[in-house]
Amino acid sequence: MMISGTQSASVHPPGPDSLPAQVREIVGAVLGISPNRVRGDAALVADLGATSLDFVELVMAVEDVFGVEISDAEADKLVTLDDLVALIDRMRAK
Repeated sequence: MMISGTQSASVHPPGPDSLPAQVREIVGAVLGISPNRVRGDAALVADLGATSLDFVELVMAVEDVFGVEISDAEADKLVTLDDLVALIDRMRAK
C-alpha cells in the first residue's frame, strides 16, 4: 500500500497484536517514525508532527486496515493515538 507520495510503507491487516500496537504501527508507517515514539497520549499533530495530509493518509490507512469508515466529523475529534484507538474499538464493536 502506498502511504504517501514520498514514501511507501507496508501496513498489515490486524493480527494477534493488541489494537494499540497495531495503530502505533500504522501511525509510525504513515509518519515515517518509529512506532516506539508513538505513545497513547501523544497528540498526532502537536507531538508527532502530522500534517493535514498525513492526517488524511492516517485515516485512510486505518479505514483500509480495520475495515471501518471514519466520518469527517469523527476524524475532526481525533487528537491523540488513544482517541484513534478508542474510535476503532467502538466501530469494530458495532
